[in-house]
Amino acid sequence: MQYCNVLNTLNTVRIKGYDHEEVAITSSDIAYAASHPNAIILVTDENWQDAYAACPLVHHPINAPILFTYKNYINQQTINQILKLDPTGYNGIEIFLIGDISYFVEQQLNYLGFSTFRIDGSDFYELSANIASYQEYPQDIIIIPSDDYREGMCTCSFVAHAGATILFTEKYCLPKYTKEVIQLTNNPNIYIVGSYNTISTSIEEEIRNLNIQSLDRISGVDSYEIAVNFAKYRDHENEFGWGRTYRDGHGFTFVSIYRPLDSPATALFGHLGKHTPTLTIDPDYVPDVTATYIESVKPIPPEEPTPPFMHGWIVGCNNIISYETQLEIENLLSIDEHHMH
Repeated sequence: MQYCNVLNTLNTVRIKGYDHEEVAITSSDIAYAASHPNAIILVTDENWQDAYAACPLVHHPINAPILFTYKNYINQQTINQILKLDPTGYNGIEIFLIGDISYFVEQQLNYLGFSTFRIDGSDFYELSANIASYQEYPQDIIIIPSDDYREGMCTCSFVAHAGATILFTEKYCLPKYTKEVIQLTNNPNIYIVGSYNTISTSIEEEIRNLNIQSLDRISGVDSYEIAVNFAKYRDHENEFGWGRTYRDGHGFTFVSIYRPLDSPATALFGHLGKHTPTLTIDPDYVPDVTATYIESVKPIPPEEPTPPFMHGWIVGCNNIISYETQLEIENLLSIDEHHMH
C-alpha cells in the first residue's frame, strides 16, 4: 500500500486507501477484525456494473466482502487479504468469482486451497440476472441506470444490508434480462432509483404492466439528492428502505461522487456494524442537500450529551476526499456544538 496519512476525528473514521482495491481491503479488515467471513466475492474493476450487481451477495447467509481483481491476475495484496480473511465457506464455496475473470485466476485460487464458484454472463445485464437466479429471486428489486453510476451509488450498501436484487435499465429501453428477472420473481416490489434524466417514464410504465406487486421511484434533482432521498426512504408496507428520517445516533458512509467502485468496496458497512446508508459527496465540499439532511436527523442532546452519537466513515485517503471536507462532515455530525451554545 502507498503511504496514506489517515487523520481521524471524534465522529469520523477514514477508510484508508488510495484506490478502490485498497479501500476494499481496509473495509474487510475493519468488518472482520474479530471474525471470519463465510466467503469472499471477487470482481474485476473493468466495469462498475459487475461490482454493483455483486453487492446483494454480501448479505447473509453468504456474508462476504467484495475484493477486486484484474481479469487475468490477482495482485499480491489481494491474495494476502484472502489468506488473512480465511473464509470459513458457504455451501462449500469460499470464493465467488463474479463476471469475466479468467480461469488462470481461478486455478491460482484453487492451487492456494480455496474452493471457487463462478457467476458470469454475456454482459452485466445477464450477470445481474444470473445473480438474482442464484439468490432464488428476492422479492425486492432495485433498478438503477445502466449508463450513469452516480445515481445508483447509494444502493450498494442497502442491498448488502437487505439482500435485494440490483438490475439495470437504459433510459428508454428495458433490457431483456432485466425484464425476465421481473417476470420470474413472484409478486416483485420494484424500486427505481434514478432521475427521469436517466430512466424515462416509459420504462416505468412498461414495468407497471408486468406481473408486479408494487412500483415506486426514488428520484432527485441530482445524485446527491437521490442518495439523501434513498437514505430517508421507507416502504412500510413491504418493510423496504433505510427510513433514516428520525433524530438518533445515525451512521453514514461518505463516498466521493467521482469514485464509482468505492461504493461496492464499502458496501460491507451497510451489512455489518453500524449498518450505514451511503451518502455521495464532492471531494472538496459537502453538498447543501446532504448537510441539511444530516442536521435534520442528528440527535439534540440534553444538558449532558449521552450516546447515541453520530458516526461517519470517510472513504479513501485525502486524495479522494479532502481533509477539509472531513472536518466539514465532523462539524455536521458533532452534537457537542449544541451543548456548547
